[in-house]
Amino acid sequence: MVIRVAVVDDHPLFRDGVVATVNGAPEFEVIAQGESGSDAVRIARHQCPDIMLLDVNMPESGIDAAREISAITPSVKTVMLTGCEGIEAAARAAGARTFITKGVSGTELVTTLRAVFLEAR
Repeated sequence: MVIRVAVVDDHPLFRDGVVATVNGAPEFEVIAQGESGSDAVRIARHQCPDIMLLDVNMPESGIDAAREISAITPSVKTVMLTGCEGIEAAARAAGARTFITKGVSGTELVTTLRAVFLEAR
């Protein structure tokens, strides 16, 4: 089984690193990338990934995108990416399963994505 992931972050270098890390784990495949909240919503609607990684601070807010994605495609599990702590309540209120700080290791990222995918299956 392949776990389909979308990565949406407005910083290309960071996004490229996340994509490489996720694609490096055998059970994951990055199927789409974007750089804004509207990209995230479009990807959720048309490609329905298993997990969507969303930057909190990007054009058209990641929190707003998570809220909309949760409403229109509840099967997509959103995970928020952030450069700072303290957004957990806002992320969860928007429907995100969890959040990951941008300082985590690749191993921690992949471990978190596995756990998110396996929860409530």
